[in-house]
Amino acid sequence: MRRALASFALTLLVAASAANAQTKAFVYATDYSTGSLSAAALQPRTVACDVASPHSDASLRFYGGQLYVVNRFGGDNIQVVHPTTYATLRQFSVGNGSNPHDIAFASATKAYVTRYQSNDLWIVNPATGAHTGTISLAAFADADGFCEMDHMHVVGPLLFVSLERIRTDQAYAPDDSGLVAVVDMRTDAIVDCDPVTPGVQAILLPLSNPFTAFQFDAATSRLLIGCAGAFGANDGGIVRIDPVNLRADGVAITEAALGGDVNDFVWGGPQKSWAVTADAAFTTHLVSWSAQTGAVLATLWTPGGYALADIERAGNELWVCNNSFSTPRVRVFSTVTDAVVGSDVVCALPPVALSFDQASAQAAGVGGESARAMFSAAAPSPTRGATAFTLTLAEPGEASVTVFDPSGRRVRVLLAGVRPSGPAAVVWDLADGAGARVAPGLYLVRAEAGGASWTRRVIVLE
Repeated sequence: MRRALASFALTLLVAASAANAQTKAFVYATDYSTGSLSAAALQPRTVACDVASPHSDASLRFYGGQLYVVNRFGGDNIQVVHPTTYATLRQFSVGNGSNPHDIAFASATKAYVTRYQSNDLWIVNPATGAHTGTISLAAFADADGFCEMDHMHVVGPLLFVSLERIRTDQAYAPDDSGLVAVVDMRTDAIVDCDPVTPGVQAILLPLSNPFTAFQFDAATSRLLIGCAGAFGANDGGIVRIDPVNLRADGVAITEAALGGDVNDFVWGGPQKSWAVTADAAFTTHLVSWSAQTGAVLATLWTPGGYALADIERAGNELWVCNNSFSTPRVRVFSTVTDAVVGSDVVCALPPVALSFDQASAQAAGVGGESARAMFSAAAPSPTRGATAFTLTLAEPGEASVTVFDPSGRRVRVLLAGVRPSGPAAVVWDLADGAGARVAPGLYLVRAEAGGASWTRRVIVLE
């Protein structure tokens, strides 16, 4: 069945969520009693230190021309900062004791917040701060009662949520397999990533403790995430995820090959990428590595101790945080030569997180969800009766909708020919081309229109 699903693979396109290249870096720094936000222009590199005062534990996202500071443990709120005046535009709670870790955006008025010390993924209106909905991920909790939801990434209409499933009461040791839950942002329903297994399943990862942010590889239409496993043991690596067929798709490189825990990474392609690793002595290293050879290419920086934190890419530059108390700084490397570029960015507190003035790398179009055409998911599914889709064309044109069984055999053509612009209902009454009701099971509905294609799944019940 997985081979059949792969035969219906969709084309993924990186969305043009940011028309312009990055011009400014935002640097979050902390000594874990005080937090500070600084800003650095990329060209020429000038620095404005301490322009705002976030919480003492935070992460950064940029969306819609605004900087979102996720104030984490003990802060439990989202702080929205103007990107040039650095004034706090609004600040809203996401629940006392929730320890938010990330925010991802469906639109300017709809976003999702992972809450590390809760099993409830919150839906919020980022324009007002209103809490507008809750999605329970309790079914994916491990033995300590929490799923430890962490990073998110948006691919088309789907939200991918990493679930660490570690024992926070036992030195953060992995307690179960790492998972990635998938949410359909159009319905806010959890997507069943394995219809064969009873219940609603997340994507099962081959390694534990998905610890890093996601990366998206446009060339292969794959998500990647670093799994740290047990800290201090080389039992993790960087996992590929197929966001179309909703499954893990192998390991790009292991921690054994990297030489330590994968704390963060930037994907540059199969020839060369970069990672921050921590060896058995918990000394961090910035390394370049190749997914083609499965080996480290070079060690770029080892400042000593557990010092290196966030790494982010802006064009041909790699920005790296050194959060040591003795020599706190952000150092910039060329992604072409791996050489240091320009002077370090130095402010008072140790830097731990970075973002740039374009949308954080969370947005990618999936399955031709373009301005020219859209095709909805099946409603209802699973179903014992008819199910329906909505095909929307921006302008008149050729369109087709065809049902296939899991082996790839055509079951029925639901629509074919030139269609007018606008939305149109496409109904399948669960009959095949001869008019007989199909057998229970999984069916794949393929739509093509406006130069795009989609595959939607329908589960037919007895």
